[in-house]
Amino acid sequence: MVTTTLTTRIPRSWVIPTQEAGSGRTANDATLRLLTILLFFEIFFQRIALPVGGSQVQVILPITYVIVFLMLRRGLLSRNNSRMTGYLVAMTACALSGLASFLRQKDDTSVTSLLLLLATYVPFVYGLRPPDARAILPRLLDRFLIMITVLAGMALFQFASQLVGVPYTDVVKDVVPSQFLMHGFNTSYPVQYGSSLYKSNAFVCLEASFCSQFLGFGIVVCVLRNGGWWRLVMFILAILSTVSGTGVLLLAGAGVLLAVHKGAKFALSALLGVSLIVLIISFTPASSIFAARATETSSSTSSGSLRFVQPYQRTWDALGKDPATVVFGSGPGFADRDATAFFNRTGLPLNYALVPKLVLEYGVLGTVTFLSFIVTMFVRGSQSFVLSGSVILFYTVLSGGLLAPVVTGLGLLLVAWFTVTPEDAQHYPDDAGPPAPLPPAPSQRKSFAAI
Repeated sequence: MVTTTLTTRIPRSWVIPTQEAGSGRTANDATLRLLTILLFFEIFFQRIALPVGGSQVQVILPITYVIVFLMLRRGLLSRNNSRMTGYLVAMTACALSGLASFLRQKDDTSVTSLLLLLATYVPFVYGLRPPDARAILPRLLDRFLIMITVLAGMALFQFASQLVGVPYTDVVKDVVPSQFLMHGFNTSYPVQYGSSLYKSNAFVCLEASFCSQFLGFGIVVCVLRNGGWWRLVMFILAILSTVSGTGVLLLAGAGVLLAVHKGAKFALSALLGVSLIVLIISFTPASSIFAARATETSSSTSSGSLRFVQPYQRTWDALGKDPATVVFGSGPGFADRDATAFFNRTGLPLNYALVPKLVLEYGVLGTVTFLSFIVTMFVRGSQSFVLSGSVILFYTVLSGGLLAPVVTGLGLLLVAWFTVTPEDAQHYPDDAGPPAPLPPAPSQRKSFAAI
């Protein structure tokens, strides 16, 4: 049996059967219930926030703390010493960078931003025991598929209702008081300038791009769990209704990783499927919209440029000011202040992804240590390098995820809490039994693929 570093102690076979941890079945059921609750809030409560002073905190963060507390109290989560060390090193480096910016009298260095960084990543120091991680992950992914199916249905309904003449309305905004809604996101956005047709965000997502990315994860998990061809079709149509390219970029990255594992036959099938979809779209009015989206990074006012070009240009320009800024950055919260100033000047929303935001605020010192910590959390001991790679792409490139609990929470629930490192396996020697035999050929579902 062949194993790899990214799938330590996990057989690199076509499938990993859904496993039970023997006497831990009751604990597994309790863990699954709590994780399902957290996953529900992660997907459907993205837009809900709690006002804290003059700022906001996504409701997902305190709910994550509540779930972590309950699981720790019941012995369902355990602290990982190596993760704790990584967290302390990364946060110490970021705190030192923030202190250096304060001592250099950088304007408006935000202590709140630094404290939020420290608080957001505390859950990463915990994880499930190896046997529980192996047993629960496939079951949680199945529940994730069900929730994304509901999300896709909501996205299609939102878009189809506009096509039949129902005017667009932000239902959540009409129901939830403004102080409990996340601000600063393009939640309602037309498919093109001047159009009365709005991109679908399934009502509940922060933006159409977030909806697109969650649907992209749905497709990835659907392939890994063999969730059915009808779901794939549904998710693809829902992604098209978002008119957002970030979900497609996520799928492109995941498709490369899937092709590495499943081989040339899968890669050819996927390429033919994508070609068929492109051909069908080319005969619809949507073709001109998607063609414009594909080349929009060349325009300085496009969302592609504001997300993937200008933040990196501005970061590079900022680094040229002085060596101290390169090492320590311009202080916590600088990227947010710069984006706000840019918006006030141009009316355009600048979107700093994780890497340029880290470099701007915490310099090379904070960036290197933090990325080392977070990549280790998502990769080392992962049960699926496809999920790990997809989460890293989502986290570092496609979304501004440094202080976004909706982004970090997805990484926790799909990968980080389920990694099984050699140290974890040695810590629970009595639980590390041989993997269960492969099940007989299923009629509808296959078990989780160890990708």
